[in-house]
Amino acid sequence: MSDEHRSEPDTPDGGGAAGHALPSEAAPQLRQLQGALRSYRSSGRQVELEAGFVAASALVAELGPPSHGQRPELEQMRRLAREVPEFGELLSAAAGEAESAVRSGIGRLWEALGLRSPSPCWTPAELEAARMVFACACGPEATSGGERLQTSLRQVAANRFAGLLCMELTTGEQPWLRALADRYGSVRHRYARRTPWRSRGLAELIRSDETARLAVAKRLERWIAAGGQPATLAGELEAALVHCRTPSHFA
Repeated sequence: MSDEHRSEPDTPDGGGAAGHALPSEAAPQLRQLQGALRSYRSSGRQVELEAGFVAASALVAELGPPSHGQRPELEQMRRLAREVPEFGELLSAAAGEAESAVRSGIGRLWEALGLRSPSPCWTPAELEAARMVFACACGPEATSGGERLQTSLRQVAANRFAGLLCMELTTGEQPWLRALADRYGSVRHRYARRTPWRSRGLAELIRSDETARLAVAKRLERWIAAGGQPATLAGELEAALVHCRTPSHFA
């Protein structure tokens, strides 16, 4: 923020951080944001965060790019989060709520597949990426609907989560049995490598076949980014194998 945009520090009002300088035009939006944060701290209700984002969007519009409709750059949003602690607190609270929801969903998936490893959660870098997703949602070009925001949040760790899940699928047939359910026998018969005596299994397939492993990982990444609905997992795994295996592999 340039010097001509600065004013005297705010007077403490019983909540929110004081002592940062803002243009006087932004004072009403800041007070609204402070009020929403106070309510969220005391109630923990996400509706208070929603009210905070209404105020934050108005604040960003006041402090953001002079050109109407210009998308704010990430570095600008990071600077704003540092210079306006309330804005940074709002982003952290929203990212924390999102991470909890993601962790819960991934935990249910790990449990459903009978995986023994701890279910993953966001790393600090991924939490920061989520904060910036929320920050950009305050910009002038942000869409009014929440689906784009949710998709962006799911993409934060989709690649890493898909890689971890793919590694779990190399450990044995039990995760495949749970994931494919009544499709398992057919999929294993069609796509697992076979000897004259037996099928070696799907875990061995993606453990030894890099093409198959990458196809499964890519499909799982798309599935997670799209919402990771358990009912569609079997179809996604089967589709991944359909597109990477050829008849020459079956002999």
